Amino acid sequence: MGTPIFYYFDNGQVDEFLAYRTTGDGEEVQLVSSASNPSYLYAPVIRVQKMPSVLDEKTVFHDKFMAIEVENIPSLVKVGAYKTLFEEPPLPLFAFRGGDGWVVGTFARIDDYEEASIFFYARVKEEPSGFLRYSYDKITETTYVKRTDEPGFHYIKVIKLTKPHPLVDF
Repeated sequence: MGTPIFYYFDNGQVDEFLAYRTTGDGEEVQLVSSASNPSYLYAPVIRVQKMPSVLDEKTVFHDKFMAIEVENIPSLVKVGAYKTLFEEPPLPLFAFRGGDGWVVGTFARIDDYEEASIFFYARVKEEPSGFLRYSYDKITETTYVKRTDEPGFHYIKVIKLTKPHPLVDF
């Protein structure tokens, strides 16, 4: 809706690159001074001198995305994984505490216009973590895992937020 959104984690440490890779038992992420190890992927750390005032600690968004609750996690997987049919990565899942459990959801467009995105979500009791593993052959058999190397499955990254997503209207 015209406002860039930045997700961040305040680590207290600053370096030149964010190095990350998926290992046999999870993910490995670290800040490093050089991009010299070919077993990692690297994202540069950009030191911004001054952000535009429109982005200064905006905590209230007047325009919010509509939210639609789906029946269960397999229904949510169908929404988040449709991009894989076009050889694109699946949409990430955002998770945050909601009520007596967790809300897990993803933003998806319903047509070709970015403004038509909707936050599809499911309510779950189990705390989500790592990746959601699924298979098109057995879509109802989804589970949270830390590893992404088991053949025959697809994986969707779960991003845990410390509070409800500020752009979603429940």
